[in-house]
Amino acid sequence: MDLKEIYLVDDSADHRFLVRSIFNKFLPNYHVRFFQGGSELYQFLILQSSPEYTGRRPALIIMDVNMPSINGLALLKLIRNTPDNAVTQWRTIPVVLLSSNDSNDIISKCYLAGANSFFVKPTEFEELRYMLETICHYWLDYNKLPAVAFEKTENKSSTTDVGQRTA
Repeated sequence: MDLKEIYLVDDSADHRFLVRSIFNKFLPNYHVRFFQGGSELYQFLILQSSPEYTGRRPALIIMDVNMPSINGLALLKLIRNTPDNAVTQWRTIPVVLLSSNDSNDIISKCYLAGANSFFVKPTEFEELRYMLETICHYWLDYNKLPAVAFEKTENKSSTTDVGQRTA
């Protein structure tokens, strides 16, 4: 079975624990890599930009808006501006932002920065479970992304299916 990689970025250890519990029990077909904040994910993105990196690539990024150091909006801008490579097209990876603040100003800023979706963080476990199931099924099972096109020096281009992941 090919597990689809999800990056979850949240500075709250409690929220990461709840999300980990939900994925372990109810969404075992997805692999989640947890990051404690924007700085940690951004450092990992730099590692992934290396041609030698052979690990899993994200099929979906879910992150909190309010984090110290690099907040969700700044991180989203960094992700959208990360140079593409042969296997990752950063501008097309779905990014879902979560916040307890549902003001129109915050929601607008998220979409203007390049968010694909915005959700208000649920306060109840079952609501969080349902939200994560919905996000994953939509973005990873039903949504279709373009194949990654990468210019070669001798060939016009080659493509790699974004949905394929290696262990």
